[in-house]
Amino acid sequence: MTRFHPSTAAYYALMSVISSSVYANMDNLKPSVYTGNSLQQFAAQDVLAVIERLPSFTLLEQNGERGLGGSSANILLNGMEIRVKSGSVSEYLKQLPVDQITALEVYLSHHPFPSLKQYNQVVNIIRDEKTNAYNWQLGSTLNASSSIGITAMAGFILPKGQWTHSGHIQAQDEPFKSTNKGQLFASSNTLEEKSEETFREQSERITLSLTSHKTMQDGALTLNVQAVKDNLQSQYEWLYRTPTSSSDIESAFSQERDKTDTTEMSIDRQWQGQRWSTQLTGYYSKQKNELHMLDGLSAQLSTPSFTQYKRTDERVIRLMVNDTVSEYGLEASINRVNANTLLPKEQLHSTIKELSLEPFAAFTWSLSPKWRLYSKLAAEQATLSTNSSKSEDIQHLIAKPLVRLNYDATKSTQFTTTLKHEVEQLDFSLFLPELNAGFGRLQFGNLEIKPMQYTELALQIDIEEGEIWRFNVKPFYQWQKDVHEYQQDNRGESIIANAGDATLWGLDGAVNLDLSSWINNSQINLDYSYRDASYRDILTGKRAINGTVPHRASMQFRQGFSRFSWSIEISSGDSYREYYPDEQFIESGSLQLTLQAQLQVSQRVKLNLEASPLTSRYEYRRLYHNASRAGSVSAVETIRERVPPEFAFTLSGSW
Repeated sequence: MTRFHPSTAAYYALMSVISSSVYANMDNLKPSVYTGNSLQQFAAQDVLAVIERLPSFTLLEQNGERGLGGSSANILLNGMEIRVKSGSVSEYLKQLPVDQITALEVYLSHHPFPSLKQYNQVVNIIRDEKTNAYNWQLGSTLNASSSIGITAMAGFILPKGQWTHSGHIQAQDEPFKSTNKGQLFASSNTLEEKSEETFREQSERITLSLTSHKTMQDGALTLNVQAVKDNLQSQYEWLYRTPTSSSDIESAFSQERDKTDTTEMSIDRQWQGQRWSTQLTGYYSKQKNELHMLDGLSAQLSTPSFTQYKRTDERVIRLMVNDTVSEYGLEASINRVNANTLLPKEQLHSTIKELSLEPFAAFTWSLSPKWRLYSKLAAEQATLSTNSSKSEDIQHLIAKPLVRLNYDATKSTQFTTTLKHEVEQLDFSLFLPELNAGFGRLQFGNLEIKPMQYTELALQIDIEEGEIWRFNVKPFYQWQKDVHEYQQDNRGESIIANAGDATLWGLDGAVNLDLSSWINNSQINLDYSYRDASYRDILTGKRAINGTVPHRASMQFRQGFSRFSWSIEISSGDSYREYYPDEQFIESGSLQLTLQAQLQVSQRVKLNLEASPLTSRYEYRRLYHNASRAGSVSAVETIRERVPPEFAFTLSGSW
């Protein structure tokens, strides 16, 4: 079925009326540059920590999505996009030591990079690639349950003529343990059962990444290969007691083993002409996953409850041509998933194939020295085929216009208004069965689900008063269509399905204050976000969208000296609700406290200490209903979890 958004016609009219022109006020493209001592003020071992502490900058990344747009973030490395999909851009930045960084170019409102014009803010990381460089990191974590984790990493940069080769290898072994106590009450508020749960998790990961970059007279060539091996093991143990007898005890056990092997490679070629530049990018990845889940009365008596073998392949190619004011491109991708799911009483085979084409065009107009307009139109055409018990095809052609208007009111104040229409990619897991062992929820796949769409209107205000204080706030409003909610299918099984329209009102804000005039070399950062979503549930009427976190806030104080720095951060725990056909799930988190310190042991060696989270408690409430949420509450279960604090010690060095 073909669907066009109403704003498409207006977009075409706008494109035909306004003629393109070159940038009239290039001074607005000048970034804030951090080098040398200004980089050291962030007291960080890796680039990710610096990015997270940049005043008024928000790291935006799209992880796990198909296509090259899904690997995008508002971060560049020496002017090139960071092409990682098996992990995340954040994980990649964590491997980059600060000592190898020459400068950070921070663009808070305008930037000159055509491939990232969809972002208003961009950071370009300038890394020294002219000399041989090596770096290493060795870390250990210890928590209150006496579990010890280990992380080891080594990296290199080797220039060779026109080529620069870089890479790293990392091994992680991270344990986790938490305990909780629960109570189950009947509808008459009578205590029926007490429970104790012990959760253990062991996460192992090995990552190998190699990148080769060649600079040529007419452009550049970048080759990247990455392999990731993940092994996750988790285990639940439950004890149930009746309130009338302490000796009446029942036990239960659940174990999960999840193994994933991922290999990805990409090639990126850029040609730079006198007026036009061209970029051709190819990407390929394959992933194998095995998931085994057992449950029973004990480890010895447990039986298979859920087994799934899954293989995923992705192929993408993108061609983009641009000059200073315009950009044209086409992206094509082919994705395929094969999955075999073994349940106690049935076996399911699923094949999912997707062919996607997305042509796009974008233009920038400088309306005056203070006004700038950016517009982009992309048309997403996708055909998704599934083959389980029956074959279904999902087709859509959706226009995705974006218009952004920038106004530089003064040298220190900017306003940005954005109107866009977006389509959320369909997660392939929505078509496959899933089992949540911790809460005993079996989720069946839905072969008829459509992607969720939304139109968003946003206003961002950025104010900067030298180095003394910075403030930015972004209110926005979304009109959502075909939202995804938990529902029951014709068999009475739980699935995620399209559930109509919804609206979302949100606000993101940040304040950065330099306190050096009161406390030496110190600053404080405040962040806050607010969400209010409205959806009309057919069972209970108006309510929030599943998983909406109404409030999220954090406050960080940081102080740095020549060889020592420290910080303290307080953040709110997430609180939200999820609505299932016959249950409500409510999670409430407590305030979390994190302490961090860094010591320059020698010229090339740093020691980082971190205690996190020092205060972390969660409360989960499950409201069970008769037949469905439209009926009365039949029982209430309250679970209180305590996450023990973790202490991390990390030595890092470079030469």
